[in-house]
Amino acid sequence: MLKKIKKRIKLFLGIKNIDLQSNKSKYILSAPSSDISSLNIFVRKPFEGKKYLEIGNESIIKGDYIFEIQEGKIKIGNRTFIGGGLFICIDEIEIGDDVLISWGCTFIDNNSHSIVWSERKDDLSQWKKGLEENKIGGFYKDWNNIKRGKIKIKNKAWIGFNSIILKGVSIGEGAIIGAGSVVTKDVPDWTVVGGNPAVVIRTIPENER
Repeated sequence: MLKKIKKRIKLFLGIKNIDLQSNKSKYILSAPSSDISSLNIFVRKPFEGKKYLEIGNESIIKGDYIFEIQEGKIKIGNRTFIGGGLFICIDEIEIGDDVLISWGCTFIDNNSHSIVWSERKDDLSQWKKGLEENKIGGFYKDWNNIKRGKIKIKNKAWIGFNSIILKGVSIGEGAIIGAGSVVTKDVPDWTVVGGNPAVVIRTIPENER
């Protein structure tokens, strides 16, 4: 399974050789009571001594965590379960306590490319240069023109499998995201949403909270 994960990350990052485990503890601050054995992390040009991923108590955290620039940060709370998926960060992703995130979900706090052609016209040549030097494809990329926004998942939320959470989104306390949803705007507390783009299906009554 780990070999398959490494292969998928290599294809995504566009590099030939990568050890996803050797520097895990270097970039992570995790409570001893949490399980991070199935977590993979990759940081491009990291700041020395910075902890990019913080994890609270009694959590089970799986998945692939990619920090495209030095300033990115992900914080995960207590008693939270993440069953896999892909997290791509250049800004900030904050996940609260008692959150459930199913397998196959994607969290990305940026647009990856500028919507302005003149600002993205060199993305391919920069990516190619990185590949030729066996570095992450975006090693030479200028991220200054890329729109970004913090993602916040509040306490007690539940996100169904294969959902996509885009930049700048806040998911409310106790909210439920239906499987396969694409969340493009804030989700109120104690609501169920679903679809592409996700829309409110119903409000969760007091006796179900």
